[in-house]
Amino acid sequence: MLDILLHPFKQIKAFLPRTMFGRSLMILIMPLMLAQTISAYVFFDRHWDYITKVLAHDIAGEVTSITNLYNSSPEDAAFFLMLARTHLGFKVQHILKEELVQHVPEHWEESSLDRALRSQSNGRPYSFDIDDNYITIQTQVDNGVLKFQTTRKRLYSKTTPLFLMWAAGTTILFLFIATIFLRNQIKPLRRLSIAAEKLGKGRDAIIKPEGATEVRSLTQAFINMRRRLQRQISQRTDMLAGVSHDLRTPLTRMKLQLLMLEKTPEIEGLIEDVTEMETMVEGYLAFARGEGAEKPKRTEMKALIQKVCKNNNQQDRPVNYQSQGVVPSLMIRPNAITRALNNLIHNSQRYGENVWVTLLQENGYILIRVEDDGPSIPKNKIEEVFKPFFRVEESRNTTTGGVGLGLTIARDIVRNHGGDITLSQSPSHQGLLAQIRLPL
Repeated sequence: MLDILLHPFKQIKAFLPRTMFGRSLMILIMPLMLAQTISAYVFFDRHWDYITKVLAHDIAGEVTSITNLYNSSPEDAAFFLMLARTHLGFKVQHILKEELVQHVPEHWEESSLDRALRSQSNGRPYSFDIDDNYITIQTQVDNGVLKFQTTRKRLYSKTTPLFLMWAAGTTILFLFIATIFLRNQIKPLRRLSIAAEKLGKGRDAIIKPEGATEVRSLTQAFINMRRRLQRQISQRTDMLAGVSHDLRTPLTRMKLQLLMLEKTPEIEGLIEDVTEMETMVEGYLAFARGEGAEKPKRTEMKALIQKVCKNNNQQDRPVNYQSQGVVPSLMIRPNAITRALNNLIHNSQRYGENVWVTLLQENGYILIRVEDDGPSIPKNKIEEVFKPFFRVEESRNTTTGGVGLGLTIARDIVRNHGGDITLSQSPSHQGLLAQIRLPL
């Protein structure tokens, strides 16, 4: 209760629309509904009440007039009753020699008709009742009772249903028009959101500025940002292509010169160092270059992963593949995903004797799980192994661990597709579980 008093709008937010379209529509419709409600209140409280009083006064005046005429000229009674039936719209019945006991139902006391009859009856007794269809009024005359009956519609204004129809009709019409215009205004934002999501997944995001000025400006800023990113990637790729040539050429020359020298322990050690440097340079360049040049295309995931598992299957390090359920095709860079999966499988084969690869779909993602039966990674170093050139020395020694770029390159590739890689201990095989999550 205290939280509601301190933060009232926080509680209201739970009932508000989540989308911009819904909120904008509510902003437009709420004032209209409020105006219609106020108009209806004013109409019913003022106009409708006034009209009802006028109509009740007319009915009471007509009944009183016929009653007075009947008392003043009993010999013309037939004419007056005929006048009430034909011109005033009453069904009139004369009940002879009956005394009227004034009675008004409790729920009609002090109604407009009751007050009108009281003011015009000049003290003569009267009674009336109103049912679903008719109004029945009885008045006392000299030799009996006159019973008047007319339709209930005469007591109520015909403008009431017209007003209600007008209010409802205009609200629906404005709601329809506002929905069309708002939908057209929201479309550019939706397209921009889809384009941004595609860009985050490494897919082509083609969009043109349209809509309101602010939306056009936002879209143009997005287009400029995309161009800058693509230009930076292209520049990095071109620069590293030159660096690759400049570094590999002297390393190759050094290696050839060392091979021509006499074989001594020192020379063999230098050859090993040069070879290791070549491996590290190639690994670093592969990591820095990424897969920016490859275009995304729709790829059957089952066929891709089956091919990768088959190519990496070894007699002493088997790769077991299984698929669960129906897995749809994806817009991916197949060579990049193949490379990331190869890195994970090679990592598992290096430290385990068996590898298990599982493909499935879950909660809007395609999951690729790579498990092994080797040593796992301590929890406090799971994030550190994704850093470039980092190696877990305790459980995965440096003599067999490569240069420490496999997981880094794999995560970089997957994140460029809008997904991620997580590491944990395999619940089934007690080794390492590497899981790739790719959005549909």
